[in-house]
Amino acid sequence: MVIAVVYFVVALTAAVVFGRTLDRQLQGPRLRAAWDGLTAEARCTGVRTEEITDVEGVPMVLSHPTLEFRTPDGRTVRFEELQAQLDVKQGGFVTVYYGEHEPESATARPPSFVPRHVRTLVTGVGGAFALVTAVVLAGVL
Repeated sequence: MVIAVVYFVVALTAAVVFGRTLDRQLQGPRLRAAWDGLTAEARCTGVRTEEITDVEGVPMVLSHPTLEFRTPDGRTVRFEELQAQLDVKQGGFVTVYYGEHEPESATARPPSFVPRHVRTLVTGVGGAFALVTAVVLAGVL
């Protein structure tokens, strides 16, 4: 029984740590702050293309548009979108999301379920797995 409790505590801690780490790698805090903030229409002032090779050796071309928008207080903000693959040409317009107090962290990536809830999902699934495994261990040992 003690082994099952120790396993549960260690596994639950690992699930929480993994959920927080994955959330940071997917830029969850920045995206949630932007999605919960304001929106604006941004104009594409340029597009930088980058040729890369994926893990299977297939060449790919990524485009990173430079977007510019104006905040309600009249400040002009310019940023390069690295997260979302947008199909926007120079001079085109897209909707951007940004935090009221941090417009430099804007994104053109539309709100989506996984980045918004990845920490909760990973911690919940890991915790459920830890609990089921601990109960089985307690019954077996």
